[in-house]
Amino acid sequence: MTDVRYEIDRLDRLLVEIIAERTTYIKAASRIKPDRDMVVDHPRIEDVVSKVLAHAPQHNLPKEIAEPVWRLLIERSIAYEFEAYDALKASDIDS
Repeated sequence: MTDVRYEIDRLDRLLVEIIAERTTYIKAASRIKPDRDMVVDHPRIEDVVSKVLAHAPQHNLPKEIAEPVWRLLIERSIAYEFEAYDALKASDIDS
């Protein structure tokens, strides 16, 4: 069990790095999008989930894990992007 837990912890550290990198692109999107209404893009959400679900079986990742994890990741990423967008626009107004 110790070895299994060690590997889970190792993978969690890698996931943190990958999600952190993904988040830098979410923040970049908040700078690029000219309108706050563009933050939520439903067709893009479904495209991302569809791509994940198509890729998951190649790595034995069950859909029952992949889909809810990515939908939550997207939901939280959107919330973060709104915060970043609003902060950026507020700093533009203050300047």
